[in-house]
Amino acid sequence: MAEEILVGGVEEIVKRLVSLGIDEIGLLRGVKEDVEKLQTIFTHIQLVLQDADKRQVGDERVKLWLQKLKEAAYDAEDILAEFAFDGLRRQVLAKTKVLNFFSCFASLPLKFKTAHSIQNITKRLKDINEEKVSFGFNIDNTPENVIPNVDAARETTSLVNESEVFGRETDKVKIVDMLISDPGSSSAGATTTTTTLSIVTILGLGGLGKTTLAQLVFNDATVKKHFGSMMIWVCVSEDLAITTIWFKILKEIDSCFTQSESSSKQELQKKLEKELSGKKFLVVLDDCWHKDLHKWEELILPLKVYGAAGSKVVVTTREENVASTIGSSYTHDLQLLSDDQCLRLFESKAFVQGETKNSNLVKIGEAIAKKCRGVPLAVKVLGGLMRSKKTEQEWLVIRDGEFWELGGDVQKQVIEILKLSYNNLPPKVRQCFSYCSIFPKDYKIGKNEVIRLWMAQGFLQISKEGELMEDIGEEFIRILCRISFFQFAAERETDEGT
Repeated sequence: MAEEILVGGVEEIVKRLVSLGIDEIGLLRGVKEDVEKLQTIFTHIQLVLQDADKRQVGDERVKLWLQKLKEAAYDAEDILAEFAFDGLRRQVLAKTKVLNFFSCFASLPLKFKTAHSIQNITKRLKDINEEKVSFGFNIDNTPENVIPNVDAARETTSLVNESEVFGRETDKVKIVDMLISDPGSSSAGATTTTTTLSIVTILGLGGLGKTTLAQLVFNDATVKKHFGSMMIWVCVSEDLAITTIWFKILKEIDSCFTQSESSSKQELQKKLEKELSGKKFLVVLDDCWHKDLHKWEELILPLKVYGAAGSKVVVTTREENVASTIGSSYTHDLQLLSDDQCLRLFESKAFVQGETKNSNLVKIGEAIAKKCRGVPLAVKVLGGLMRSKKTEQEWLVIRDGEFWELGGDVQKQVIEILKLSYNNLPPKVRQCFSYCSIFPKDYKIGKNEVIRLWMAQGFLQISKEGELMEDIGEEFIRILCRISFFQFAAERETDEGT
């Protein structure tokens, strides 16, 4: 993603340069004419940016052309920053009465330097504009802030919309039975153990729906009744940081818990003893990767020592070694969906409920769903993508795409499908999505804060009277939440955005 050309960002940088040139530097001889040339050149380039952005995928020449455009725009942004800083400096001096007749001339060298830089940028953009002719780009006359119509964002909370899950009924029943069974009782695939704590592992490929299955189980009425208020969900991810996980467990039990993640292990263990002693609990450790036996033993030890008989831990992982390392009482090997289940899931995402389905699209969709080879994430992503595509030709392009030709490597195919969904985002939305890569995996941040960060970067631009940047940001988030691999902590936050 880092190598993608952020078309929306290029537009805004050059627009700001044009505005600055007219308002601040245009008084210098000849500069106004250069700025007007710059504006005209960029207007011509802007008309083909959408087509260029689509064609850069798979066309190295177009990607190189866009790269040169991006570099010219970023150089322009450097000019903006330097000149804007000088303007602020002069305002401060004026307020403090330091600015005088002689200091007014101090900024002239910078003005001349900026004017010269604008001339250079104009020449570079002129060459870039002339080069574009060789590509035969299609001209786009669509208003720049038109956003594809999308339905309400999918569920991204720790809860799950069971009506959107297909083919996991049997898996859910089996795991629920394991969780509510008495300690030491046997079930299909289970082994008797002398410990009061049983560990159930959900194992499967990435994108197979391990987290979704855990959510179904976690929110099952029988499970909730069995464990009461002592139900804890923790996302572990790649770093098995023991004190961090203990802290998260305590925070789930008591939201007013005031100790920090940096508290000593001794302090956290004492608090765990107080909160867990004599109580039956369910802890879900989602997305586990770490295979260090000693770390796992240390992590689980307080749960084993303090928990009452019948306490359970559910671990989701794609690593078979994790299941054997943690000493699972039962490992549930999650299987691929059937073709029929894939089709039902695909149609629930690709077609608007209640609308008449185009029979030709249904037939093409059946082939697309079958090619997903039973991976729910691939089905969801492609289904969500196809909802915005209305013609048979658009559907056939996906059905016959080269990304299907990856032999037996299901995981690589899923990655290619995710990339396809990303590439089909509107450039301005893709820019906002790429920006979120600065945050670590599983980092929680309020959606309002994300929107403010986008605003500060100049990613959200108002195009009509009465429009608010915040509203544009909300719409971008709705689009991003249509991508199944994208989740915002925002969907779990309060109105204050915390």
